[in-house]
Amino acid sequence: MSERPFMQLYVSDFVGDTLQLSTEQIGAYMLLLMAMWNAGGSLPDDDGRLARVARLPLKRWRAISAELLAFFEREGGEIGHGRLTKELRKARLKSEARAAAGARGGAATALKTKAHARANADVLARHSPESRNQMEKASAFSARGAREGPGISIGGREAASGSRGPGQRKKPRGWIRPKTHSDAANAIIEEIRGYDHGRTAAGDEGAGGTVLLLPAIRPD
Repeated sequence: MSERPFMQLYVSDFVGDTLQLSTEQIGAYMLLLMAMWNAGGSLPDDDGRLARVARLPLKRWRAISAELLAFFEREGGEIGHGRLTKELRKARLKSEARAAAGARGGAATALKTKAHARANADVLARHSPESRNQMEKASAFSARGAREGPGISIGGREAASGSRGPGQRKKPRGWIRPKTHSDAANAIIEEIRGYDHGRTAAGDEGAGGTVLLLPAIRPD
C-alpha cells in the first residue's frame, strides 16, 4: 500500500488544462499521474512501460502519447510532473509533522503514565498491611515508652529511679505478669481441691478423687 493514501486533485484546474484531450487520453493521463504519485514523483521515460501503465497497446500509446507527454517534464530517462511534485512535497511535510506531533504526544503520555504509576505505588505502599503494621508497632512502642516513664539507657542500664538493677527493665506501674496456661490450670485444680476439702469435712467418702481424674498438666 502506498505511504500516501490520497492524491490531491484540483478538479477545475484539471478540467481546464485537459480540454483538448480525448476521453481515452484523459484516462491514460490520470493513470500516469496516479502511478507517478505512488512511485514517489517520477516514471521511466520508456514507451513500453508507460503503455502498460496507461493500459494501452504499445501502438496505440505511441499514437496518442505526444499530446500527453506535453504535460510532463522529461529529464534523465524519467518523466515528472511539476504540479504533482509540489503536492508530494506538501504531503511529505504534513506526514512528518503528524509523526513528530505523535512522538511528542506519546512521550508526554508515557511520562504522565509513569508519574501516575509512581503516585499509585506510593499510595499503595502507605496503605499496605505491612506499612500499617509498622506504623502501629511504632505507635505502640512510643505509647509504651511514655507509660514506662522517664529514663535514659546507659550501657544497657536504666538510670531512672526505681531501677531493678543492671540489664533489667523497669516494670510500669500497675504491671501484672500475664497468666499462662499452667497458671489457669493450677487455679482450676486449687479450686477443685478446696471443693474436695469441703466434701471431706462433711464426711463424703468419695471426696479427694476429683483432682486425680484431671490430665497431667506440664508447665509452659
